[in-house]
Amino acid sequence: MKLTANITLDELTKSQVAERKGINNNPNPQQIENLKALAVNILQPVRSHFDKPLIISSGFRCAQLCLEIGSSVNSQHVADDSAAAADFEIPGVDNRELATWIKSELEYDQLILEFYRDNEPSSGWIHCSYSTNSNRNQSLRAKRIDGKVVYSPWLE
Repeated sequence: MKLTANITLDELTKSQVAERKGINNNPNPQQIENLKALAVNILQPVRSHFDKPLIISSGFRCAQLCLEIGSSVNSQHVADDSAAAADFEIPGVDNRELATWIKSELEYDQLILEFYRDNEPSSGWIHCSYSTNSNRNQSLRAKRIDGKVVYSPWLE
């Protein structure tokens, strides 16, 4: 099912872990609407601006899949309530540049530049969520410090 000109529902629901474990990772109609809002307002504008395909490493995750991978069942990846999230990157585009463009050009709920290392353009990835109710435009950076994930405001 196409959500936008270049983004499909399959891209947002594909999970090797779900396939391996036999987990039904199919969203319900409300979750599909939330994923469509994410695709229309975040993913497609990114795709159109950079004119390159996105690699979505994690999109929709049902609650069972979240538990299987050690994530919270309250994650925006579950696409419940009014929000949905995806982790992605674009090959050949610096992830900091990608996050900076999203931050300055799009309305979003949460934007995280995850595990990016300065002077390593392809390091890390982008986590971005969109809410159909109210977007916080919260921008963070995730780093691993002493083996723990630490989130801090991203002010660039």
